[in-house]
Amino acid sequence: MQAEAPLFEKLAILVVGWLLGLLAPVIVDAIRRRRENTLGRQALLSELQELGTTLALAVYGIRTDQGRVDRPFLEWLKADVERHATSEELQKLVSTLRGLIALSDADFLKMNAHVALKPRKATMLQHFAAPLLDSRVSALWSFETSFQRQLLEVKQHLSLLDDLVDRSRKYFDLTFTKLEGENPRLVQENLEQASDEYARRATLVVEKIRRLQGAWR
Repeated sequence: MQAEAPLFEKLAILVVGWLLGLLAPVIVDAIRRRRENTLGRQALLSELQELGTTLALAVYGIRTDQGRVDRPFLEWLKADVERHATSEELQKLVSTLRGLIALSDADFLKMNAHVALKPRKATMLQHFAAPLLDSRVSALWSFETSFQRQLLEVKQHLSLLDDLVDRSRKYFDLTFTKLEGENPRLVQENLEQASDEYARRATLVVEKIRRLQGAWR
């Protein structure tokens, strides 16, 4: 029995070595995947943070053109830009927003009334891309289910924003054609509706991005 012990130990060592040889690539791959996921999540959140600020400013532009700027909206915008002011220009904007928020209700009415008196111009809506999010769609399965779901929600709403941009540009092109009767008014109304919906949905996207950032920092 004593002679069998060294043989058993050798066999055990061989088996353990064989198992480690099989498991080592799996372990290394799991470590690599976890590291890549961490870096990938950070990169996605960084891209979305910047996109959120861009969309918030786009909403500000739309509401300004429409003469629909009010204190609650400016407070929302200031709070968002203030938290994510990564440049000197954004920090200056925060100061400007504070000044606007300090206006009286009467001054807000005058400001919006002044815009209303100006000839209405069509707001040219813009596409805002999230290239990293687009490129990672096929690899989202490697993230946690909740993170996947939130990213896909953001992407879905970005796609809807793109549809609104395309629709508004078709209406915008019509303003350069010869229209008769009620058609010019209808085209303008469609443009304004597209802008309204864009502003509403872009605000929703910003809020979804901020919740995503808060949950996964």
